[in-house]
Amino acid sequence: MAYTNRVHGGAAPFSAVGRQAYSLKSFSKTNISQAELDALVVEVGQLNTIMMIGAFEAGVSDVVRMLVEGPGVTNGSLDAGGATFTVADVAF
Repeated sequence: MAYTNRVHGGAAPFSAVGRQAYSLKSFSKTNISQAELDALVVEVGQLNTIMMIGAFEAGVSDVVRMLVEGPGVTNGSLDAGGATFTVADVAF
């Protein structure tokens, strides 16, 4: 069996994944439909990578959360596919 030696010292924490600009956002609107969620994903995905979409039930959910990587989404109002969502940060 082959073995390798460490030549650069011991293990230590480091980051080497993605752009390192993550934000967890909530998008609120009464009774979000599947078409509205699809439009929201397209809108947010234009400048960001969507890493995760939280729990969602079409026509029932009033809030959907997304973990996004990239320049982020500004808090306030966001228009997507004719629907207006209220955007806010989620602490994590």
